[in-house]
Amino acid sequence: MPMKKLAIILITVFLCTAVFASEGEQAGSGEQNIFNGTFADSLWTVLAFLLLLAVLTKFAWKPLLNGLKTREQHIQHQIESAEDARKKAEKLLDDSKQQGLAMVQQAIERAQQQEQEIVEKTRQEILEVKRRAQEDIEHARVAASEQLWEQAGDIMLTLGGEVLGRTITPEDNQRLVRDAIAKIRQ
Repeated sequence: MPMKKLAIILITVFLCTAVFASEGEQAGSGEQNIFNGTFADSLWTVLAFLLLLAVLTKFAWKPLLNGLKTREQHIQHQIESAEDARKKAEKLLDDSKQQGLAMVQQAIERAQQQEQEIVEKTRQEILEVKRRAQEDIEHARVAASEQLWEQAGDIMLTLGGEVLGRTITPEDNQRLVRDAIAKIRQ
């Protein structure tokens, strides 16, 4: 396909050169023009131009285009690398944010767990103190009751000795105390 285009261009240039050269021969040498002169001069000018165009295309234009294409590819590669680096950096940032949030969440959960453990331990200690206090109160009540009964028995023994006028033996004393306690409790 490029050869057909080149052939069409060459034919058009030759025809234009022939037309302008024939006009230049007819006009004479009154006016200066690039096409003044003979057909051969015009033909050599076109051939020199085409030769220069071919040499420049092969040795200047193609290497220049190749260099520009290589530079474009290099810049495109750098842009892609920069984009990849940016995406990686964003991913790392997101990951670090997620890790930070996870660490904060774990710390909150641990703090809540410790708070629950402390509350439960304190509740257990309070219940234990309360239980011991109730036991102490019960022991003190029983001891006070026994002491009260014992004092009541001593008072009854003294009163019995005064009322009866005789001395009561310890066995009698025990029996009387038991009987009195039983009656009072009823």
